[in-house]
Amino acid sequence: MNQISLFLKKPYLAFFYTLLVLVLCFMPSENISKNVDDKMAHFVAFVGISFLWLWVKPKYIIVILSTIVLGFVIEFIQGQLPESFHRGYELLDGFADGIGAFIGGVLYFLSLKILSLGHKKKG
Repeated sequence: MNQISLFLKKPYLAFFYTLLVLVLCFMPSENISKNVDDKMAHFVAFVGISFLWLWVKPKYIIVILSTIVLGFVIEFIQGQLPESFHRGYELLDGFADGIGAFIGGVLYFLSLKILSLGHKKKG
């Protein structure tokens, strides 16, 4: 196993990345740049969550489903926030999160293949 995979297997990066996403999801939207495509931001954020957590716990179905549920729970909570947060429940955000979670899983498996190719013996 190389240094990259050993680093990714530690939960710190996954934990802090997930915490960062949660903080961003619950910030008042006026504090977030208007130049960001909302659905793309959700997609990218949840690609990262599932990708990083799969390195920590390589249980594909558990991690992907947990990440999808997290996305919809965040949306539900956003729908309950005070109007001053300018946040609300958007079903399409939840779908973007879910697609991101799935693609993060695909990228995890691709990265496993790429990293294992570097360790094949020649000859």
